[in-house]
Amino acid sequence: MRRQGGFTLVELLIAIGIMALLGAMASAMLNGALSNQEQVAKRQYQLERLALALQMMRRDLEQLTPRIPRDEQGDAMGARIVAEQIGEDSELEFVHGGRRVLPGQRLASTLERVQYRLEDGQLQRHSAGVADPTQNSPWQKRVMLEGVDRFVVSFYDGSRWTNFWPPSTQLNALQPKGLRVELDVGPWPGIEMNVVLPELVP
Repeated sequence: MRRQGGFTLVELLIAIGIMALLGAMASAMLNGALSNQEQVAKRQYQLERLALALQMMRRDLEQLTPRIPRDEQGDAMGARIVAEQIGEDSELEFVHGGRRVLPGQRLASTLERVQYRLEDGQLQRHSAGVADPTQNSPWQKRVMLEGVDRFVVSFYDGSRWTNFWPPSTQLNALQPKGLRVELDVGPWPGIEMNVVLPELVP
């Protein structure tokens, strides 16, 4: 007698097993691709934040004004830009111009006092809408970057570099010629940005 066409039970089980194996492999590959896509998107977002933070800091520094800031007691500070190291990290403070005053706002200054410092792994920008804030002046805090391990600012006076400004050997120096910002951010250690400061008349 001629055998009728069709699959035996064993052949069906083998086919189902092969299909299940292929499905598991495809699922693993899809999960891996989705995970890689998430990692790429996360890294891209971090790079965008890093670029924006550096751009904003550069803009602030390039708009440095010839005005020497005053402290909360009204005493003139040491220079147009003042900086020191707290532990291994830097703190930077200065006055810059170009602050936007929107139409319809009350009379306000175009000058702004700015501080950059590292707190709890965050590079923070603190700003006050006046050149010489008092104890009652409101400050705005903006987190520029997260996951920052190091923030160091070095200043060039024309012949050498220093991590303080004004330097102890040039207490009358109003401003450096330029500065270098160094950052260690997550997977990107050793990021550097050089800024040439504007030459301002006394």
